[in-house]
Amino acid sequence: MSAELKVLTNNHRIGFGTFVDKTTAPFIYTTDAKLKNPCEGDPAPCPPAYNFNNTVSLEEYENFKELIEVSGVSASVDLPEAGMDALMQVAACKDQIGWRTHSRKVIVYLTDTGFHFAGDGLLGGQVERNDGKCWLEDGRTYSKEQILDYPSIHQVVKKMVDNQMIPIFGVTEKVLNLYRELKSFFPYGSIGQLSEDSQNLVDLIVDNYKNISSEIAPRQKKSLKGVTVEHVARCPGKEGVAGGICSDVSINSSATFDFTVTAEQCLDQQEELVIEFAGFGQLKVDLSTLCTCNCSDATTEINPEVCSGNGMFECGTCVCLPGFSGDMCECSDGTTGNVDSCKAPDSSLICSGRGQCRCGSCDGTCQGTTFGPYCECDTQDCLVGANGLVCSGNGDCECPYNGTQVQCNCYPGWSGDTCDCTDDVTDCMFNGVECDNHGTCKCGKCECDKEEDGNTLYKGKYCQLCPYCNKCEDFRECTICVAGTSDEAGKLYTECDSCDVAYSVELTTERRDDEAPTDDTKTWCIYDEECQYSVYYMAGPENQTRQRLFINNDPDCGPINIIWVIVGVVLAVVILGIFIICLWKCITMYKDKQEYKKFIEDMENTKFASTQSPLYNCPITTVNNPIARKM
Repeated sequence: MSAELKVLTNNHRIGFGTFVDKTTAPFIYTTDAKLKNPCEGDPAPCPPAYNFNNTVSLEEYENFKELIEVSGVSASVDLPEAGMDALMQVAACKDQIGWRTHSRKVIVYLTDTGFHFAGDGLLGGQVERNDGKCWLEDGRTYSKEQILDYPSIHQVVKKMVDNQMIPIFGVTEKVLNLYRELKSFFPYGSIGQLSEDSQNLVDLIVDNYKNISSEIAPRQKKSLKGVTVEHVARCPGKEGVAGGICSDVSINSSATFDFTVTAEQCLDQQEELVIEFAGFGQLKVDLSTLCTCNCSDATTEINPEVCSGNGMFECGTCVCLPGFSGDMCECSDGTTGNVDSCKAPDSSLICSGRGQCRCGSCDGTCQGTTFGPYCECDTQDCLVGANGLVCSGNGDCECPYNGTQVQCNCYPGWSGDTCDCTDDVTDCMFNGVECDNHGTCKCGKCECDKEEDGNTLYKGKYCQLCPYCNKCEDFRECTICVAGTSDEAGKLYTECDSCDVAYSVELTTERRDDEAPTDDTKTWCIYDEECQYSVYYMAGPENQTRQRLFINNDPDCGPINIIWVIVGVVLAVVILGIFIICLWKCITMYKDKQEYKKFIEDMENTKFASTQSPLYNCPITTVNNPIARKM
């Protein structure tokens, strides 16, 4: 942000302050745990709540980064915050904040929520009306926040306007309408939308600062009874506008305001008229009225120091001698005092309202940056070149006598509305020829010739590039000679008669990549001969007049038979498939064999018990024959 502001002004300081809310219920949690850490329950702790803290004063801007890094963020209960308390303290504490007397004072107010105002403090016991005074303890912390109520919007606006402080409100979308209403209470200021992630913070501040610093608006601080004040705003490049303001006033430009003060009655005492210019200071005028004129002081003697020595001073005015005219009798011929000769054609304004008619002429009376026979021209209206200089620094701003439009009178060798077009063709020379014979040098730059269809065939700084021109045939023989063939090695380009001395030859290993981004500085040529050759050419550097040719010295030799390539790919796929199937079959058979072997082993190792069951009855019965024994 500081770097961006340095573009607008090299004399700036940056401070920083933060605000939360009043440290009483119901604005914050009052339990011991929440008082120590209002963010209890969140992943990261935070310091105790506070109302407003002047973290970095404007006197400490050199340590801004270090002080910001150690500052903490706290939390409160309700959504509205103590923004009004913060604005009041920033506006009231001139010394503690570090405001400089003669400076543009800008307060940037950043938030994503609303604000408390007068009356809300009654809920927390703050029944005393805000006194609008500075109460920063040790220049840092607002010490009366538990005693004083929040200030009203009117109090804040009045304090900031009295001290000529300009607000910039940077708020998120959800509260944008609320702060637009708040901004409407201020006679000046700006507002912008802050993104949720605050990524546009710097742009918001810088852009709004440009807006307020480019607007000049006079404002009468206090009306005076019996006195009317009118003004005409004469903005750069515009006619005077009664009661107007000047916007879009660029850096190093000026605006003129003509004020007319009319006393409609006699003033009892001397009054002070204050005209404020937000961000630019004040104009103070002491007013008194002379309601009586003592004509007894009239003198009949001619005094060289009064009325130019050509008249007598009577009752506060000059009475000119015959043959003289003008307010101070400064004109030697009465006819030259005619103000009509000070009016431009088709204008009723004397000296275009920008000067005074003296002796029938506006010369020497034009105000500010105006000039011309009728003060009708303004140097602010002169065209500015791209370098920021009037007439690009190559001419003078003149006011033609046949009109009111200023114009640049260019020095020899320069032309154009802003004298930015040079007649020198040195920067357009290539190979000793202007724009390589494919264009015209205009304003020191080559403008390439166009075809009948309006398209430009050639391009480049010197119109030396032609992407669509077929120059490849010019380099074919040289490329083959340098790169060589399958049977013969390449030669040095100095040994090749086909290589023209109009271009330099360099060797490279680079090949064209169709998928890579196109490089407009390179034009590729591909030759399909016995070998495939790659070459590209481009313009040489500015101090080199020859074209540069880059030849790939490793040509791709040997014809490629697409049929055999296809057959080879198919066979490779088939063989790979068969191999995979066989591999799968072998692995499967091996696993089956292992399982069967294990089954046999388990069968052989199994032993069944031979014990006879007690319930078993043998079916065999033995009977002895007694007779058989006797026999």
